[in-house]
Amino acid sequence: MSEAVTTRRLVVGGLTLHVRAVGEGQPAVLVHGFGVSGQYMLPLARALSGRFAAFVPDLPGHGRSAKPSAPLGIRGLADALGDCIAALGFERPTLVANSLGCQVVTSLAVRHPECAGALVLIGPTVDPARRSAPRQVFAGLRDSVREPWSLVARAAHDDAVLGPRALLATARSALADPIEERLPLIEQPSLVVRGGRDSFVASEWAERVAALLPLGRLVVVPGEPHAVHYTRPDVVAEAIEDFVLEERVQAAGEPVRNLPHGHVAARQEDELRTEQGSVPLLGERRRRQPVPLAPDEQSGGANRSELGPQVSV
Repeated sequence: MSEAVTTRRLVVGGLTLHVRAVGEGQPAVLVHGFGVSGQYMLPLARALSGRFAAFVPDLPGHGRSAKPSAPLGIRGLADALGDCIAALGFERPTLVANSLGCQVVTSLAVRHPECAGALVLIGPTVDPARRSAPRQVFAGLRDSVREPWSLVARAAHDDAVLGPRALLATARSALADPIEERLPLIEQPSLVVRGGRDSFVASEWAERVAALLPLGRLVVVPGEPHAVHYTRPDVVAEAIEDFVLEERVQAAGEPVRNLPHGHVAARQEDELRTEQGSVPLLGERRRRQPVPLAPDEQSGGANRSELGPQVSV
């Protein structure tokens, strides 16, 4: 039986924010992307609920949260998120974000580090090489055919709730936001997650994000689109749990021995083969050289000989 999702209403900066919550354990705050509400973060929140108390806010103007008098840019959304975290009474919770949400949480982490613990950046935007409206629109169209219909329908509904004026203002703020300039300033351990078929986030950009982060590492899930946390919440949750566990052990000054890393798997075996030129990566915290991760042979139905040898760290 899946964990029950509860809801809270918080008054932050004069606005009422809608927050979903599920699970028990150390707190993790999940931050949605452009135009959508936090609803599509719930599969991942449920997958994390065995080890985390996962909280999923709708940022101001999105979903069921109140609309501000004027649309908020990246900085304003980050400030609202920081106020939400303070209202929840958390100190440096794990922050898990997708797409534009990555811009929001990195802005918060740099300007208010007391609000941010470890970061998980799933499909971080915006790639400087693609920082134009036509390129982003084209990438969105390409990615939409790879996403589940349920997510496309959810995004269309949430876009309508936000409204065209706020959508346009948010898009302009996202395109004008130089995330690459603040990544080297982030002190928190950070995990970058990319779907292998993400049209928004090229493999080169994902690798650059992980390299720019002082304590960054990268995981690639072959065969999955931009919203990999929605299509494969189990795989992403495992990667997050292993990452946070290792960081907690290292922060306590204890040696790390045989801690499991997240195993990633393509949806189908033929997709796995096409992705082998760009293998899943997990960079060790204190080294830049990435470590290849073997797929989970039990997820894709293939045996060990078909998938190749396991690689352990």
